[in-house]
Amino acid sequence: MKKTFFASLLLFLAVLTVSAQEQQNKRPHFSPEEFQAKQKTYITEKAGLTPEEAEAFFPLFFELQKKKFEFERNVRKDFRKQRGEKMTEEECRDFVYKMADTKIEIAKLEREYTDKYLEVLQPCKLRRVQHAEGMFQRDLMKKMTEHRNNAHKGKKSE
Repeated sequence: MKKTFFASLLLFLAVLTVSAQEQQNKRPHFSPEEFQAKQKTYITEKAGLTPEEAEAFFPLFFELQKKKFEFERNVRKDFRKQRGEKMTEEECRDFVYKMADTKIEIAKLEREYTDKYLEVLQPCKLRRVQHAEGMFQRDLMKKMTEHRNNAHKGKKSE
């Protein structure tokens, strides 16, 4: 009886482990390099960049993205620290202003990089790049929503 119980328990744990591994494999793995490559291809095609323009533009583009990410990471870090704590009105005020200041700093960076972009692209081409970047983000959000909805439907049917 004990042997049957333990054998059943081991079999059950093995099935759970395999099932968990399969679920883990279904989740898409995020690769920053792959994301940047897709972003670069998408923007290059939609904006009609020549290989020379793309070669001059994208190092600046990704440099700006990295700087913006660092600014935003610092705010997220502060937010996570304070999320579980009860904040005073003064602490909330300071945090809200810090978020606004971060947005101002990011806007200054974007302005600085606009000048750099215009050194390597014509203004109308830069406008097409900006439009393509927005389209890329919308398409990405749409795909993420569809993926989440499909995953949610799959869980309901199980």
